[in-house]
Amino acid sequence: MICLIYPNLSKPKAIATAKEICARLTALHAGIRMEQSLAELFSDIPEIEFCPPETIMDRADFVIAIGGDGTILRCAGRILKDAARRGTEPVRLVGVNTGTLGFLAAFEATELDMLDRLQSGNYSISNRMMLKTTICGGEHDGLTKHAMNDIYASRMNGRICDFAVSVDGFQIGVYRADGIIFSTPTGSSAYALSAGGPVMEPDLSLIEMNLVCPHSLFARPMLFAPQREIRVTYRGVGDGGLNVHSDGTEIAVLHNAQSFTVTKSEQYMPFVDCKGYAFYDALNGKLMRPLKSKQDPDV
Repeated sequence: MICLIYPNLSKPKAIATAKEICARLTALHAGIRMEQSLAELFSDIPEIEFCPPETIMDRADFVIAIGGDGTILRCAGRILKDAARRGTEPVRLVGVNTGTLGFLAAFEATELDMLDRLQSGNYSISNRMMLKTTICGGEHDGLTKHAMNDIYASRMNGRICDFAVSVDGFQIGVYRADGIIFSTPTGSSAYALSAGGPVMEPDLSLIEMNLVCPHSLFARPMLFAPQREIRVTYRGVGDGGLNVHSDGTEIAVLHNAQSFTVTKSEQYMPFVDCKGYAFYDALNGKLMRPLKSKQDPDV
């Protein structure tokens, strides 16, 4: 068993957690890899093999990301990029939460005894659906990006914007709002949740559409089947444009009559689940904390 370790060094517990993980993996006789850039920081652990980024995932069984959901999300992007480059299946991702929510994590930093399950096979794999967006028109015409959490668009300077939305060529509405979010079930607990969308089980295969601060009394989130193609056409006037983002990274700015499409991606990300209830644990123990703190803790 070969494990890659990616700690987010900005997290206070990440280094200590990474060293404890190394100790536990050594006891399991597992191979341990880290990027060459971390050699000085972890030089006291002789079992670590420090590798250049272009070869670090060769023959790897697991990637262990140490940090919050953002860390795990960025690590997933690196795994998918490497899999596309080598033409292989993506390496299985194990999230160890040292952040706040940890919806993407297999377990918490206080539950490192669960690393034994990676060797025994006592875990499940959740192949998470992803989204694909393609820009239509302008200087980025034809640009395609994939997203684990969401694809969203908003106007520069936070101004309200107008856009038309069609599904498989049929227009379903023209909206005025601060923006629009398309989310995977995995991303339903991220930006889409803050905008009033529902929480979905991450193993579902659906596309969620959610407007940000719509200028309407009747706008509600919508769910679409994964085979649909959704197109958003910007109806811009005046200065600025519509910024399109994939997992928080801006990919293009659209101008009047330009559009982008959203479909289910052919890519997927295999997340390791060691507990079988990690998602519900995060939902109940963290998002519901303000409510539960007012009640009997045993309820």
